[in-house]
Amino acid sequence: MDTWPPARRSAPSEREFLTAMALPRVVDILSLPELVAGSPRVVAGRTGLDREVRWVHVSELGDIAHLLSGGELLLSTGIALDTAAGALAEFVESLDRVQAAGLVLERGRRFARVPPAMVRAADRVGLPLILLQREVKFVAVTEQAHSFIIDSQIQELRARQEIDQIFTELAVEGASADDIVGHAARMTSHPVLLVGRSRQVLAIHTGAQSPESVLSSWRAVANTASVAGRGHFIAGSPSWLVTAVGARGDTWGLLAMMVPGDQPSDRSRTVLDRAAVGLALNRLAERDRETLEMQSQRLFLADLLSGSETSRALTARAEALGLRQAGRTLVAGCLRPRGAGPRPSSLRDEARVRDLAHLVAAAARQVRIDCLAGVTSQNTVGLVLSLPQRPSQSAHLTVLAETIHQALKANGTGDAVLAFGSEVAELREVRRSLAEAEQVLDSLRDPQPKPFYQLPDIRLRGLLHLLRDDERLQMFCERELGPLLALDGGQGALLAALRAFLDQAGNKARAASALGLSRPTIYSRLASVEGLLGVDLDSSESRLSLQVALLGLEEARRPS
Repeated sequence: MDTWPPARRSAPSEREFLTAMALPRVVDILSLPELVAGSPRVVAGRTGLDREVRWVHVSELGDIAHLLSGGELLLSTGIALDTAAGALAEFVESLDRVQAAGLVLERGRRFARVPPAMVRAADRVGLPLILLQREVKFVAVTEQAHSFIIDSQIQELRARQEIDQIFTELAVEGASADDIVGHAARMTSHPVLLVGRSRQVLAIHTGAQSPESVLSSWRAVANTASVAGRGHFIAGSPSWLVTAVGARGDTWGLLAMMVPGDQPSDRSRTVLDRAAVGLALNRLAERDRETLEMQSQRLFLADLLSGSETSRALTARAEALGLRQAGRTLVAGCLRPRGAGPRPSSLRDEARVRDLAHLVAAAARQVRIDCLAGVTSQNTVGLVLSLPQRPSQSAHLTVLAETIHQALKANGTGDAVLAFGSEVAELREVRRSLAEAEQVLDSLRDPQPKPFYQLPDIRLRGLLHLLRDDERLQMFCERELGPLLALDGGQGALLAALRAFLDQAGNKARAASALGLSRPTIYSRLASVEGLLGVDLDSSESRLSLQVALLGLEEARRPS
């Protein structure tokens, strides 16, 4: 089994992500050689040593706070600071209010030691307050620190690009949703699960934690998970980070990551967001790929039926679409929703027939039968099968038909009627097989349930359906039934009595029962039929001719 991602690209490790995707902290800056040379000592605000440092700034101003934007580590000799205790405390607190990273004071120029007011204020707000015990070059410190910060940002950008590339490759190279979810879980060392619209769990990877505990935690917050957008955080013990999965306005699922702490890391947010994009791309790519396949097959069937291409060109196209022909038997078929007319009556019907084409293709793949399927110009799915010459083709058709009906039942999309034409040896003969299958579908009248139907199932009615537009058949029907049609337009009581009599094989008593009439009434009406038509209904040849005329009339009246 293939593993994802491909071997040429390995997932970044947890340590690599921790290094690449975080700004340096105060404690990291204090480890730089230029600052180490000043013997730095943390005198207050140790709880803030993990504050991120966005920039290192040098200033001697006592009112610098309003010029800062957050994340700055301030270097100062304190030479311009007001020595009043209240002013010093306010200076420290003002830095904290603008979310500065910390304050580094150099000893000697103004202070021999850090004033107690500054120490108390720094401890109170958690602002790191560092004393340099030896003189350093502030310009060298800023240069080294800024190189460190910029390098960290470059690494962060590279890491984000790496994440993007990994999940994009996973999507377009055909990785399953389970592969993508598993990759996100391994990259963050956090449990990750994919949830469908109805909150059913479609994929889950829990790492070292038990699936039972992860699922139990998820069920506790599932109803509060938002599908409105990305990055919805649900605080708790543990917490959950949830993001919507979908594209083109269609949100079809949620991707959820169980995270420790009060806030998820930037790394966790980025991985989850890119994994969600990868899942959406995967679904679109799969949908588009399948749509293109079905389009290609539909166009092939249209060209096959129209005869617009040469036999050699069609043969080459069929081979390219996966329909093997050498040494094999070809059979065409038609599938139509049960009870549907030959043409779709609404957009919903058209969508249903397209779904049937996808279902047929999937069923053929399941039973390993070469099949081209597509919606024809009617409310019908046409299909062409390539079957091995041994064993019998009937066995293959039965397996495929049963698989199709099982899929229809599982999808709850309603039943459909399947018909096959004759077996042929060459692609140019498939048109005849496809026409036969469609003829079978058009001719069926309340058939007994079967996996599929063929020409022997429609018998005489099938022949009359094929000839329904022939003037000779129409003249025959008019000659046999003309007086009855002229009398009541072919819809009256006498024609109904004749039809019931013939359907009951010439038994008048059963005909009366079928129509809910008394025997004298049916006898009277049949006598009137004999008088109008000039026939003897006791003659088997007369009954046969009238039966054929009635069937021909029904086929002629059906919509073409």
